[in-house]
Amino acid sequence: MRSLIVAAGVIACATSAHAAETWTETWTCTHSSGIDGPTITRFEVSPPDLIEAKFHQTYHIEKNNDYGIVATSTISEIEQGHNKPTVGAVSIVINKMTGEFLWVSAIAAEQPAAVNQPAHGKCIKD
Repeated sequence: MRSLIVAAGVIACATSAHAAETWTETWTCTHSSGIDGPTITRFEVSPPDLIEAKFHQTYHIEKNNDYGIVATSTISEIEQGHNKPTVGAVSIVINKMTGEFLWVSAIAAEQPAAVNQPAHGKCIKD
């Protein structure tokens, strides 16, 4: 009987650990690049990705802990409708302790310089 109780406890712990890995959280961020007015963007943490809700842009989570989230998206290809490559990276940073938000990009492509303007703002956990 005792081994049955221990086995049940081990299974319960394993199930809880698996649930924690697949658990999602959402963040709503208000930000501005200085060019446009304030923008509201919602992100869903769905390991291993951070997903921007409106356009479903996916960022790979590099770090997600009690202090913050750091996620990146990269590209190196010729996009549909273009004849030259787009090469670059975009990073999302959310400081969970302060709510500070940064959206920075380094994109080499035939696009306006505004594409590389960083956005700064605040996030709240939903």
